[in-house]
Amino acid sequence: MKLLLENWREYLNEDTDATGAIPPHLLKKQNRQKDAKALLESMGFSVRRELGRGAFGVVYEVENNRTGERSAAKVVSDESKREIENYTFAMEEKAFMPEEYAKYLPDVKQLITGGGSTIILMELLEPLDPQTAQELFAAQDAPTASKKPEKILKDPEAVAEIVEKAIEHNRILDQMRLTPEQYSEITSVAVNAATQAPLSDADDLINTIYGAVVGALTFQSPAISRAFEKALKATVLYYFDKQIIPVHQPEEDEDHYDTWTSGGLPKTSALFPEAEGLMDAMKYFMQDKQWKPKDVHINNVMRRPDTKDFVIVDLGLFSRGIY
Repeated sequence: MKLLLENWREYLNEDTDATGAIPPHLLKKQNRQKDAKALLESMGFSVRRELGRGAFGVVYEVENNRTGERSAAKVVSDESKREIENYTFAMEEKAFMPEEYAKYLPDVKQLITGGGSTIILMELLEPLDPQTAQELFAAQDAPTASKKPEKILKDPEAVAEIVEKAIEHNRILDQMRLTPEQYSEITSVAVNAATQAPLSDADDLINTIYGAVVGALTFQSPAISRAFEKALKATVLYYFDKQIIPVHQPEEDEDHYDTWTSGGLPKTSALFPEAEGLMDAMKYFMQDKQWKPKDVHINNVMRRPDTKDFVIVDLGLFSRGIY
């Protein structure tokens, strides 16, 4: 109840000026939403509750009074032409896409226009669970304990991949100007040690790599050795913690539209097939449909309750042509 009241206070504070009056543009927005609710009710839907709201619209859970079927109704201004076009495109084209990619788009049932708003009626979905959110999107509000490190450390190829990157991108080793032969030697030693040692967490991996490199390479002073260890820890944790699905898709450089964009390495990402499937679908949309995905992040991806498929629920910033 406390959280609900705080949310309402925040909403009211945003929607009023210093005198407590509602600014004209926000009043217009509220009136559109009231009109949208009235339109839904006139078409035989009951508005059950608000599911969420963003900068460009609000989403309600609605129920068909005749069939009892529940759906999500996203209300956007008619001025949001790009968003309306994207949902229309998804509704019309989804049936002609391979199912392996189409399943990542919401089932858009109908677009209803009236009162200055467009109502996008689509399937009702559920939020991602916190553990999945943290593993794939690095959600800040997810629990600290996830199974992501455990999955990575059980796979020798993923461990070797992280070790190689940790050695390659260590700033202290770079400053030492090692020869290619030296880099190759210490990388091989570190990979062998890490893939053969029992590892329970990221600290185990860091300590194993550090011990192997210190044994194979002579540091000029304890201070340099400590600096190497600090840089090593930062790099290893980067690859453990970085999201697999990119939060912000690239604007122009389409050639690099892959898991590297996110910090997720190929062997590591392969351990999370749901993420790989979503990434493949986004590549398909862009390459085969000339429909560039944008803004696919934790709040814009949900799941189907029955199949647990990921679904991109917010298509507002996808781009077709020039905007």
